[in-house]
Amino acid sequence: MKKINRQTQIVATIGPASENALVLKNMLASGVNIFRFNLKHSTIDKHSKNIEKAKKVAKEQGLKVQILIDLPSPTFFESFALIAKTRPDYIALSYVKNSLEIKKFKTALESIALKTNIIVKIETNQALSSFASVLTEANSLMVARGDLGRSIPIEQVPFVQKEIIQAGNKEKKKVIVATEMLLSMILKKVPTRAEASDVANAVLDGCNAVMLSEETAIGKNPVQAVAIMSRIICEAESWKELGHLSIFSDKKKEFRFG
Repeated sequence: MKKINRQTQIVATIGPASENALVLKNMLASGVNIFRFNLKHSTIDKHSKNIEKAKKVAKEQGLKVQILIDLPSPTFFESFALIAKTRPDYIALSYVKNSLEIKKFKTALESIALKTNIIVKIETNQALSSFASVLTEANSLMVARGDLGRSIPIEQVPFVQKEIIQAGNKEKKKVIVATEMLLSMILKKVPTRAEASDVANAVLDGCNAVMLSEETAIGKNPVQAVAIMSRIICEAESWKELGHLSIFSDKKKEFRFG
């Protein structure tokens, strides 16, 4: 399988639209790095089977896909049998309010002898108020813009996103930007221009990963959503590396696209 040369990772949420083995295979081929399993939906048993299926498909393709289990809350310990069985690469904690919740969860993981990457989803006012200590305890961060946009004025969300990315970059911690990145692709084969700009700007801001949620979980075009997101990322990374003046030829002053 041809390796896609890209720094920014793609997280894709698995659901009814993408749990088929062939779809998983094609999503991997299109550029998925991390499969996300959202325990807010479906059953623990169904997630367990889908995680094993995803690992099997990746192994058959000579790839090692990373697994992200997303918990509805830091106290969702119903998940521990699944966590102990699947040993995920990442565990995302929803609605974190302070660093103490993260510490308690880490202690709970010690009972199953698991040390993994804890992603703290920034989506509450409390997490923003105690952000310095939350950042210290987190291994990674997720800018969960859906609930964040309900916790703070919506006009502040883009700037909070930028500040979280900057803070994560400074501390060398992974930052994932999530929610509605290519939302129109739940139904359509191509995203809006605004959505393409949203993904590109997250990459230009310095995020480490971008996430597809409903687009791949319940959308009509999960493979296409991954492929288009990968293309946008590659273009953004190329532009970022070359600098903005590269869009014009020095000699002919011609626009380099099209």
